[in-house]
Amino acid sequence: MANTRESDSKTEKERRVDKKDRERASNSLPAACGLIVLWLALLAGCSSIPQVPTNHIVMFSGRGNPVDPTGNIGCADEPAPCNGSHFWLTAYPEMERSKYDHYLSNLFEAMKRDAPVVGGKRRLLIFIHGGLNTQVGTIERAAELHKSIEAAGYFPIFVNWQSSLVSSYLDHLLYMRKGQDMGALGVPLAPFYLLADIARSVARAPVVWAFQFWNNIRSIPFITTQSKTDATRIAADIKREGIIDLVEGEDKRDTAEMVLSGFSWLVTAPTKILTAPFIDAFGKSAWEIMLRRTDLLYHTDGEFSTESDVAKRAHDEKGYQHVLADGGLSVFMRRLQDEVARNGGADAWDITLVGHSMGTIVLNRMVHDFGTSPSGTMPFNRIAYMAAAATVKDYEDNIFPYLAKNRHAQFYHLTLHARAEVRDRWEPIRYVDLPPRGSLLVWVDEFLANPGTLHDRTAGRITNLIAALHTTPEELRHRIHIKEFNAGVSAQDTDPQGHGQFSTPFSFWKQECWQPKSPSSSTCFTER
Repeated sequence: MANTRESDSKTEKERRVDKKDRERASNSLPAACGLIVLWLALLAGCSSIPQVPTNHIVMFSGRGNPVDPTGNIGCADEPAPCNGSHFWLTAYPEMERSKYDHYLSNLFEAMKRDAPVVGGKRRLLIFIHGGLNTQVGTIERAAELHKSIEAAGYFPIFVNWQSSLVSSYLDHLLYMRKGQDMGALGVPLAPFYLLADIARSVARAPVVWAFQFWNNIRSIPFITTQSKTDATRIAADIKREGIIDLVEGEDKRDTAEMVLSGFSWLVTAPTKILTAPFIDAFGKSAWEIMLRRTDLLYHTDGEFSTESDVAKRAHDEKGYQHVLADGGLSVFMRRLQDEVARNGGADAWDITLVGHSMGTIVLNRMVHDFGTSPSGTMPFNRIAYMAAAATVKDYEDNIFPYLAKNRHAQFYHLTLHARAEVRDRWEPIRYVDLPPRGSLLVWVDEFLANPGTLHDRTAGRITNLIAALHTTPEELRHRIHIKEFNAGVSAQDTDPQGHGQFSTPFSFWKQECWQPKSPSSSTCFTER
């Protein structure tokens, strides 16, 4: 009997073990599947760019330091070049300044050797992207477009800076405290910064909803706001005078398109109401870090500390008061000034500057700090704003003085149609747009920034720009060109319909696509 009970007991114990094993196996299956899905997602985010055009890229970290664009994981060589793969969540390795000097030397040798000569001048095109770009995406753009730009008669240089939403917000949350990078010392305050952002989203929700409602009202075709009325009246006088080159776009939307757009707005209104306060709170924090980064491209934090290498070098040579601008882009621009001066001067070069969105803020600083040098005025003979996030005041303060010095320079404003601006939407599925409508410039003017005057609103919105044209000096007006694109599905193959379309798929390097009086053409949307 005892043996029987012992046998029964063992059998029961084995059954319990088997049951636990089966439960463990059934629980581990979803976990394993989850890990596989996560691995596949990470793998999908990893890309291989066969040939990074390093002779056409200058790239910088969120601290304004130069980085190696050849990869950020699986590096073949240490510390640079990486020559590895590219993963969007991983930072690119910063280059030592000696290696950056060597990198720039190779770039400038290629520039002098390969820059096309047109009319006896070597031609360069410097493109500066805007905010909300991943670093991987900026490299892919350069790899994809540099040959097309070369074929159009330019030596392209892409200024790639760290402007992604995720990295910007994390900097705000973890490290940046009152304009200072506190590093790990800032991390303990992160929960309170997060709570403050959440509280802001709740407290400002009624204000955000009011602005959102007003923006939606402005997209209704039979409602004309005062700003649009003002812009139309001013534009009529400008065209009648015929000095400023201005062409207004047409609203080509048909009834069916407007009805579908209105219906989709009604269906997705709950998600817009829910997400708007968070975009206001979290987006504002990220926006402020992106603005900080546009400045760090020229002046790093190290310039303001006697413990930094750049300050120590200045102290050893002349004194702390002679610290040079240490941002990676400042170093590049000083070298570019020297190359132009040593190779024929301004008369032997023709440089085009193109900035998109926040890239125009970087462009303005470039013109202000490096538009002139002891050897003369830099030949920035064509400057193009595409959907400029720079303020009207920033545009006037930086561009007008340069235009007065370089009488050959022409300036181009490219903007979305006013209706397209307020109805711009993120829709991964056609007519399913979950966040609030409006371009980034609308969000900046209404949510992310805090304009004190109308002069502090973005220059890339046609209504803001036209209303301020009276401040343009008389002697500069014949060199200002403004093109507002058409709106509507019928124009989507010839005219940008959204803020992001100016850098892709718009062919921003083709001058005929800038000219106000040039008809819209599908050649400006070349398949790539």
